[in-house]
Amino acid sequence: MRVTDLDETARILWEGFRDDPVWGPAFPEHADRAAHAIAHWRFMADQAVKRGEPLVAELPDGSLGAVSTWFPPGEDEIAEEDLGAYERLLRGTIGDAAAEALLGEGDLFAEARPTAPHAYLSLLAVSPAARGLGIGMRLVAAALERYDATGLQTYLESSNPANDARYERLGYVAAKQVHIPGSPTVQTYLRQPAAG
Repeated sequence: MRVTDLDETARILWEGFRDDPVWGPAFPEHADRAAHAIAHWRFMADQAVKRGEPLVAELPDGSLGAVSTWFPPGEDEIAEEDLGAYERLLRGTIGDAAAEALLGEGDLFAEARPTAPHAYLSLLAVSPAARGLGIGMRLVAAALERYDATGLQTYLESSNPANDARYERLGYVAAKQVHIPGSPTVQTYLRQPAAG
């Protein structure tokens, strides 16, 4: 991902998660809901550029069709030194109550992550123009090929049960469940590296 792609990436993440059972309600209905969510997703994309291993898929016209943000072992979605900035962003956009809920969800997700070294698929979103083309799963498969070559297991959280079968076809096995107050249960998945 190029740094210049942050705005487009944030837009794709917003479009991809706007109606998500877990992420959609994280951004309350408001005249500035889209702007609030895009500010959040831009922050997350920036974290991936700085410390992660993001991948994007381009459409024939050169626009971004899908984005995935991966983090290598030992890296979190949000660096410890940036947690204060993240909290201020949330409180300044979605308000204190929604910010507290979202920060609490982050803690629950962090507790569910495996302790053994793993690559973490934090986010995967496909633009509306590219849905149904299979580019999201191809993007994941490209990353898995790289992690398989290094013998590294991978981990993800499926916030939408409609995607579970897609992950299972790639070799993911259900792991822990994350119970978020007022939201659907999130299934987490682990995948052991394929033998080379």
